[in-house]
Amino acid sequence: MSYPNRIQMQRRAEPRMPMKIPPRLAYGQNLARWADCTILDRSPSGSKVKIDAMYQLPPRVILTDLQTGEAFEAVIKWRRGDLAGMQFETTHDLNGDVEPRLASVRDTWLALRVPPRA
Repeated sequence: MSYPNRIQMQRRAEPRMPMKIPPRLAYGQNLARWADCTILDRSPSGSKVKIDAMYQLPPRVILTDLQTGEAFEAVIKWRRGDLAGMQFETTHDLNGDVEPRLASVRDTWLALRVPPRA
């Protein structure tokens, strides 16, 4: 008996592609709080991340992809233990100028960015 692969079984408008990349979540007043996590899968509209359950996340966060320099303003849709699902609302390119409220996110990305693989 064969089983359909995981991507085929998803009931989403857009399939999420599995990945394991290191992002950082920023949240709180002036985005002063942060947490490192792992993106387990992502689509253009959302992501599932693994983040230690000790972090009490607010309803809205900014997920920064340390490889691409994209920052996603996201709404946490669900949380189960060390897993969280989020829906992206807005995407920002950190490679250029950003709004002043995102300056700390860009500075963090510049300090921690992961160079592209050759």
